[in-house]
Amino acid sequence: MTYEGTLGVHRTTCGKATVFDVFFAPNAIGDACNSRRFREIGELGDFLESLELNGEIVVKALEEVCKGRSAAISHVKLSDEVIQIEGLDSSATLNRRMN
Repeated sequence: MTYEGTLGVHRTTCGKATVFDVFFAPNAIGDACNSRRFREIGELGDFLESLELNGEIVVKALEEVCKGRSAAISHVKLSDEVIQIEGLDSSATLNRRMN
């Protein structure tokens, strides 16, 4: 099964340390999402590219995160397999697999 939703990237800075959290929210109301954490912008970029997102979209998201705190990429389609392998499950994807 493939889910369409929003991929969110949130930047947090504490002192000199910066972390980037990535989550996938399928288009379902009220679903809790797992996130992935990266400590370097290059790792974040590699991860976004591994999801086969358009290169321009990845660049724009990285620019937004570097300028501010967060970015959202809408209309992302991810398969069950990718969601599970990458640790981006939500209660919607987990419930579907359990039922």
